[in-house]
Amino acid sequence: MMLSIAFTQFVFISLGILALNVLLKSGGYAANVAGSFPPLAVELARHGFWMFCVPLVWVAFAALCGKVGSGLLNEKVARGTGVVLTAALFVLYVYAASTCF
Repeated sequence: MMLSIAFTQFVFISLGILALNVLLKSGGYAANVAGSFPPLAVELARHGFWMFCVPLVWVAFAALCGKVGSGLLNEKVARGTGVVLTAALFVLYVYAASTCF
């Protein structure tokens, strides 16, 4: 279950970066061209590869929760935070892409 959540996060980030780059470049974006492009979309398109740290950190957190297994660090908490992070990533990229229109 944990790997599927991490894989879903990875896929959302990959597709989000791809979609933002396509939308920005179809609108005429280039690094040396002045224009009014959404700052969030530009920032995520340029430096979105740092978002790949999110699934890595979450997998480490889920592994820690799996080892401890009691109190606040249990698998239910890890799954819940993973689902919330996945949804947040999806919403972030959809919002950034919607500002490009």
